[in-house]
Amino acid sequence: MKFNNKISPKSVGFHKINEVGLKKAYASDNKVHVDGDTAFIAGTSSLSDWYDNFTKIPVWGDLRNSTRYKQADEVLKQNPQVKNLVGHSLAWSVSLELEKNYPQKNYETTTYGAPVFMGFGKGERYRHRGDPFSTFDFDAKNVGFSLNPLEAHSYENY
Repeated sequence: MKFNNKISPKSVGFHKINEVGLKKAYASDNKVHVDGDTAFIAGTSSLSDWYDNFTKIPVWGDLRNSTRYKQADEVLKQNPQVKNLVGHSLAWSVSLELEKNYPQKNYETTTYGAPVFMGFGKGERYRHRGDPFSTFDFDAKNVGFSLNPLEAHSYENY
């Protein structure tokens, strides 16, 4: 199956393709999976990521020092054909930082469960109602619902 993020969000397989790509990102050693012109970036998945979430990002406001940003940046340098970034949770922040640091790339972004506050942010954003991390992302498209916060924060079942 060839991944292509250019598929319209209304297309049947758009979210399923992104789900498969994100699963591969979470399973990879560097938490980034590239297929064609799309990079899939995993969200928080380790103690190091949690540390970055609570110390480097809010305190210093510079995500470039985080593990996930460094991983994504290295992969993108090795894959200059990438035009699309698909991410989950923390990967939204990484995508935004990459857009800021490489404006000439003009990345198209799609994120799931983004910790966005009051509509601040770019790209296509999706969330499940009941997701505590994306509660304040008022511009995200709501898809599905779960009372279980971990299930609601998932990138699956869109």
